[in-house]
Amino acid sequence: MGYCTVCVVSAFLLTVIKAMNKTYKPPKNPQKDKSDILLAKVEKRRSEISLRWGEERFTDLIDPQLRERYIEMCNKFDAVKAGTNYLSIQTMAEGMLRAYDKCEENIRQRGHDVLNGEIWAFTYEGIRFLVVKDKAYMPRALAMSKKEGCTDSMWHIKELLKLIPKDSFVFTDAIKSKFPGAEVIEPTTIEDVKNVGPITPFLG
Repeated sequence: MGYCTVCVVSAFLLTVIKAMNKTYKPPKNPQKDKSDILLAKVEKRRSEISLRWGEERFTDLIDPQLRERYIEMCNKFDAVKAGTNYLSIQTMAEGMLRAYDKCEENIRQRGHDVLNGEIWAFTYEGIRFLVVKDKAYMPRALAMSKKEGCTDSMWHIKELLKLIPKDSFVFTDAIKSKFPGAEVIEPTTIEDVKNVGPITPFLG
C-alpha cells in the first residue's frame, strides 16, 4: 500500500470518527416545537393565576355558568397535553390561554381581590383554607371570606404552629435546617408498608 493510499484511508477514517462523535440531532418537528412553546405559556399563566388568586380559589370565584365552561376547557386540555397530536395540543393550549384571560377578567368585574402575599388560599383534603401570614390580617381575610363565600376554614400561621407538638417541631426544624428543601409528608401507615410488599436487595 503506497503512502498516498495510506493518507487517503487515514483521512477517510478520521472523517468517519468525527461523524460518529457528533451529537445526534433528531429531525426538526415544527409542530412539536410550537406545541412545546404553547404548553410553556399555559404553565406560566397557570402559575401567575395561582399566585394572584390561589389555584382552587380562582375557579371558585368565576361566575357559575362561565365556571362550567372553564372546567370543561381544563378537562379537554388535560386530555391532550401529554399526547402527540400536536395540532390538538396547540388548539387546546390557545383555548386555555383565552380561558384564563376571560375568567380573570370575569373575577375582577365581580369585585374580588387578588391575594397580596399576606393571605394564602389553598385546598387540602377537600377543605378550602385561607391562611394569613400575620394575625393582623385576619379581619381582611374574614371580610374576603364572607364576600366570596367559598372558604371553609381560616387560620393564621401561629395557630397552625401551636398544633405541632414541641418535640416534633424541634426534630422537624432541625431536619429542615440541616437539609434545606426537606418536606413534611404524610406519615407512612402500617397498611402502606404491607401494600409495598417484601423489600429485598435482589431485584434482578
